[in-house]
Amino acid sequence: MITVARITDLPGLFATRLRSLPFYLVALLLHLLFFLIFGTYTVSERAEPIITVFSAPPPVAPNTPNVPPPPPPPQDRSLQNVSSPTAPSPAMRNNLRPITTSGRNASQIVNSPAMITAAINQQSTIRSSTPTMSMDANRGPAHIPTLQLRQTLTRASGFLQAGAGVSGSGRATRARFACYWAIYQGGDWNCNPTALPNLTAQVARWSRDRIQQKTEPQPIVVSSKDLFTIKPPFIFITGHKDFTFTEEEIENLRQYLHAGGAIWADNDLPGRRSRFDIAFRREMKRVLTDRDFEKLPEDHPIMSSYFPLRKLPSGMNSYQEPIEVLRLIANEIAVVYTLNAYGDFWECALDETDRIDRQLYRTSARGGFHKWGPHFGSYYTATHYRNVTDEAVVNAYKLGINIVVHLLTRYDDRLRAMGVHR
Repeated sequence: MITVARITDLPGLFATRLRSLPFYLVALLLHLLFFLIFGTYTVSERAEPIITVFSAPPPVAPNTPNVPPPPPPPQDRSLQNVSSPTAPSPAMRNNLRPITTSGRNASQIVNSPAMITAAINQQSTIRSSTPTMSMDANRGPAHIPTLQLRQTLTRASGFLQAGAGVSGSGRATRARFACYWAIYQGGDWNCNPTALPNLTAQVARWSRDRIQQKTEPQPIVVSSKDLFTIKPPFIFITGHKDFTFTEEEIENLRQYLHAGGAIWADNDLPGRRSRFDIAFRREMKRVLTDRDFEKLPEDHPIMSSYFPLRKLPSGMNSYQEPIEVLRLIANEIAVVYTLNAYGDFWECALDETDRIDRQLYRTSARGGFHKWGPHFGSYYTATHYRNVTDEAVVNAYKLGINIVVHLLTRYDDRLRAMGVHR
């Protein structure tokens, strides 16, 4: 018999349910708490993750210890005795035989453990017997450029030795050389005829005759073959005028520089854009087409090759343009260009106290030289030659001997570093 609650009993029923609601809420909260505490635990901590073809292996986090890989799957027992490709077991060593591919396909070549091991060993033997490039300092293709450089420098230094007989360096330099100024087409090559005799005489006096000339400085014809028979260590070029080298002069100068010789040019019209300056730069570009002039810094070794000079000496009329050079053999200096008319200063000879000697002429064992230059002591002293002082002339001579010593010894440091003793 089913009892149907009357409508009048509904308020009491609702009140009863309402009184039991807190118990339901407490039960729900306890279930949630148990789920949060125990719901994240796994059944076993040692269980390995199951990797299927649809899931990638989990990434290895940095700074985690290396986990040993799982054991390999079981293999055929016939391969379990192969200990190492490079160290076969004694039982298999007797089965090794030469491997050949003639008349076989790839599946017939590696069809037994012995053949696999033998093939690997054979490849290892081939690799170990393959010659490799030697990096030894005394041989090997990697050092062919060094050997060529040594031969080139030795040949160039030999050219200097033939014309100068140089030994030592710095204040200990010894040389006996011939100094020449160049006779070239179209220029006034002898505009300062006493400059080189005075310079070489001063070099001999300051070096106590350790660096001296074989003969008086004299001219040499650039278009002749005297450059290669006499072998001067350098030739001196100067002038005031515009000029153009002949084809014979161009070719001779090019061969002379490549053989190991050098050019020292002094602009007798100080400064840039003079007639001689424009002509000399243009003609040297014809001689060495792939070379450009570069300015030497004041800390270059040429500034201390004999006398230590803190700065470049002033030239005539206080010009102080930097020295410019062209480099050739092993990036060494082949052409020195001084733009400040130092040759005008060298026309003044120095006396025994290193002051300008104002006598007109004197002849000594070192040669004849002009004491008070042909341009000085006249109207030109106050107009064109405004800074002719003892200090200026002495510094010009010091730069001159520095350039001479550097041109005579410029290959020596490189050769000594390569073990070639001069």
